[in-house]
Amino acid sequence: MTCSVDKLRWSTSGIAEKERYDAWVAQLNQTFGAWHPERPDGREFGARVKASAMPGLSLVECLCDPCGASRSRLDAQSIDEEQLTIQLVLSGREYMQLGDQEAILTKGDVFVWDNTQTMRFSVIEPLHKMSLILPLSRLKNWVPNGWRELPRHLKSGEPSAAMLGSYLRSLSEIDFEKNPMRYNALTEAAIALLVAPMAKCQNENSQRLAQLETVKSKIEPMLRDPDLDLEMIAARNRISLRYLHWLFEASETTPWRYVVQQRLEGCKRDLQNAEHANRSVTDIAFSWGFSNSAHFGRKIKAAYGVSPSDLRRAALEPIAH
Repeated sequence: MTCSVDKLRWSTSGIAEKERYDAWVAQLNQTFGAWHPERPDGREFGARVKASAMPGLSLVECLCDPCGASRSRLDAQSIDEEQLTIQLVLSGREYMQLGDQEAILTKGDVFVWDNTQTMRFSVIEPLHKMSLILPLSRLKNWVPNGWRELPRHLKSGEPSAAMLGSYLRSLSEIDFEKNPMRYNALTEAAIALLVAPMAKCQNENSQRLAQLETVKSKIEPMLRDPDLDLEMIAARNRISLRYLHWLFEASETTPWRYVVQQRLEGCKRDLQNAEHANRSVTDIAFSWGFSNSAHFGRKIKAAYGVSPSDLRRAALEPIAH
């Protein structure tokens, strides 16, 4: 017996520009449940969705420009069906907050979320992601008591992210109409890959690394503030300065070196982005929290071996043949 596969192909192309975002919100709600949108800052918006719905699971591929939305506690309490979503980032950057957990997602990262909790997301850079949607009950069958403690942010390069990412990519390449499968087995395989790396007891070191990632995710939206200092970071995380330094010892750096490196990475992206070609180097440096252009130039050269202008020129000038 062959089970049907419902396919969806949707895009903002062909929709009037002023109506695109509202159309996207409607599609978002239809695909992932109720969300309350945050309006983008006036820029042109575009999005595409490709989805395959099979018995017991759905595979959704999505591309969208920067945007954001949230789900309230009331939304979580009003759901018709508890669902689990395993999301793989193919490109771009996205901020995610699930309950009290926060993460900045980049290429190769996996984030696992469920619709029973409050949630907020913000697409920082144009995002391409793939999501596998499953019944949450299947996870509860495997981990009845500790499923909420499951690691949610699986970083690129970690074995669990590699396994799940490879599995989602493989599913996306299958034509299920021509190759029907035991969809129940596909769901069980996904859950097995998700829970396989879980240790029965989380040791002190893993707790320390998990807290360090939370601190880093809270630093991210503060990077552009020129008044940012370690006291602000400690206060934002409700920890002492001594404890902040101790957390960063696990990554063999200091909190302030981490801040400077993240700011430099942000400047590098802007300098190499053609959309920022008309901005001055100083403007870009100041927009990322640097207050002295000469100091910024020295930091860029120390980090990347070239001046800010040379870094931009190498990326934006056509390659001579």
